[in-house]
Amino acid sequence: MKNILLIILILNFTSCNQLTKEVENSFSTMGIKLDSLNNIEEKKIEKLFNEINSKRIKKYDGENSAMIYYSAIKHNRIVDSLIDKLKSVGENELEKKKLTDRFEYEKADLKTKLNSITEFNTKRTIDSLLKPSNDIEIMPNFAIISEFQSGKLNASESSELLLQKLNEKIKTELNKN
Repeated sequence: MKNILLIILILNFTSCNQLTKEVENSFSTMGIKLDSLNNIEEKKIEKLFNEINSKRIKKYDGENSAMIYYSAIKHNRIVDSLIDKLKSVGENELEKKKLTDRFEYEKADLKTKLNSITEFNTKRTIDSLLKPSNDIEIMPNFAIISEFQSGKLNASESSELLLQKLNEKIKTELNKN
């Protein structure tokens, strides 16, 4: 009877370990895809930024486009740095908490900057894309990294939305003249 229980326990642990590896691989794959999508979004916002600034525009519009573009790029580079640090600290709970708190701070800072442009009525969309994450520090590192990469994509999408609105406004103003 003891041998049967031992065999069942070993099989159970083996199957759980395999399941854990599959979940980790799924999160890693998702993270890679999110990062690829973010690279595409960053190229889009760079293209929009360059298109906006290639025209004769008002100083205010130029400042807004620069603030939007550079804030998103800065945010994403900081998150890349946080991902690298997270990979190096392992499962250290205190360090994970510091890094996830910094991620939340950076996300809130970007949201504040982007929401300072009020003329396009995009606050609700930006708030939903850059909403706070709850208790991500308790997740395993591979899940936190995926959450960070999702945050980068959401930051880029928020910036793209604002740059598109700004570009449309500028085109409309130029067509009037």
